[in-house]
Amino acid sequence: MRSPSFVEALAVGSLITPTAWAATIPTESYSPSGNNVSVHLDGFPHPNPTKSYWQDPPHRITNLRSTPDLPTDQLFDYVIIGSGVTGAATAFKLLSRNPDLSVLMLEARTAASGASGRNGGHCKTGGYKKIKQWVDLYGEDEALKIGKLEQDCVSDVRDFVHRYNVSSGWRDVETADLYYTQDEFEKAAAVVEFQDELRRRRPDHAPQNNARTVFRGQEARDHWRWPEISGAVTYAGHTQNPYLTVCAMLELSLEKGLNLQTNTMALQLTQVSGPSDTKWEVKTDRGTVKGSKVVLATNGFTPALHPGFAATRFLEPVRNQATAVRPAADTSQNPVFRRSQGYSDFPGASGDYVTVRQPGDAGAGTVVYGGGQGLSPTGERNLTDDSVVDGRIAAYLRGVGRVTYGHRHWGEAAAAPAADWTGIVCRTPDGLPVVGAVPREAGLWAAVCMNGHGMAWAFRSAEALVEMMVEGAAPAWFPEPFRADRAWKGGRH
Repeated sequence: MRSPSFVEALAVGSLITPTAWAATIPTESYSPSGNNVSVHLDGFPHPNPTKSYWQDPPHRITNLRSTPDLPTDQLFDYVIIGSGVTGAATAFKLLSRNPDLSVLMLEARTAASGASGRNGGHCKTGGYKKIKQWVDLYGEDEALKIGKLEQDCVSDVRDFVHRYNVSSGWRDVETADLYYTQDEFEKAAAVVEFQDELRRRRPDHAPQNNARTVFRGQEARDHWRWPEISGAVTYAGHTQNPYLTVCAMLELSLEKGLNLQTNTMALQLTQVSGPSDTKWEVKTDRGTVKGSKVVLATNGFTPALHPGFAATRFLEPVRNQATAVRPAADTSQNPVFRRSQGYSDFPGASGDYVTVRQPGDAGAGTVVYGGGQGLSPTGERNLTDDSVVDGRIAAYLRGVGRVTYGHRHWGEAAAAPAADWTGIVCRTPDGLPVVGAVPREAGLWAAVCMNGHGMAWAFRSAEALVEMMVEGAAPAWFPEPFRADRAWKGGRH
């Protein structure tokens, strides 16, 4: 008797193991057009990435070059490499402080075409579940700085969207960390108790205004309406089209004088000592530009550009994958599809997350699933090729919704796939960003490796970086464990 296929197993709602999946799901990688593509090995951005769901249609600045020719004769105050949320926020904050600055931004591909335009559409404070680990590693004061920075960052992005009337489909939603196994849920419930105690005891330092609510057993299943979970921790979150939010930051900076050069790949950094100061030359595929300061906002591509970072082996590029699908059932009136969620202890999951496009949004009713790295033998680690998707992961992401939501909500038929795409993120051993001056290289700065959590780390990290570059010191609220020089010290694991 043959074994059921992956799709057949999902159709009966079975929870099957990664081993069983591996025998039934295609293993090859494929391009969006279905053609096999060789792996891109050099570590730089691939020239033909998959088309992200969020980038269709492309934004009006997608291929913008502020000046037709690369400005190779000018010495810029700042050269920012990378146009994702980190680079965009850095430019916006620099020029908001001082519009007289000369700022050049280099983007290897189209505007906001990296991880910021390729994620799952979440903006939420999921990192705070690690608060007990942070306290053990860094002490209570620094741990609380990390937690507060995350919440303040999410709040800042929300304020930015509302203040500038950004049309990126921003939605305030109830979100949750969902648990399928009782052991993992009990650990999460204990963390919530720990968070509550910190908030009561240190109200001026702990994140506020986003308390967690714990739902257990049947109460969790009734509240969240996912049939297989053991428990849920809910809190306030947000969904958006991240690509449009970042493009709005870039447009506001362009109005303040930013020179954006898309489709211009930075290839090499050279420190040049002059008679009175030190400057930097950045060699690109279109010529060499100069800056008094250079900011690396290059995330998972940083090791390819900077040999010093590569030598530390502290930054690891990782390929993430997402899928947009249309459930068979009508989602427009179903409150189950008004939320977002993440989970990690379902078979094959590895930090999986789900968002839903809401009524009134482009693509309303589309469910965006990200994750599935547990099905890859390598965990998708040390990969920088986002021109392909993994067939096994794509099949999982397309089909798992019928199990997680349940067939009553999802519908009897298979979901209709709208898009599959990949993006390159960057991870560190301690799970925290790398922000600050690059040691022994005056004028070179970095805000990289957001660990797939850029919407909750980057905007505030950029604020701290600008403070360091302009004022000469980090703000008091900036966490010591984020500092860039720890990459050369081995970090804290």
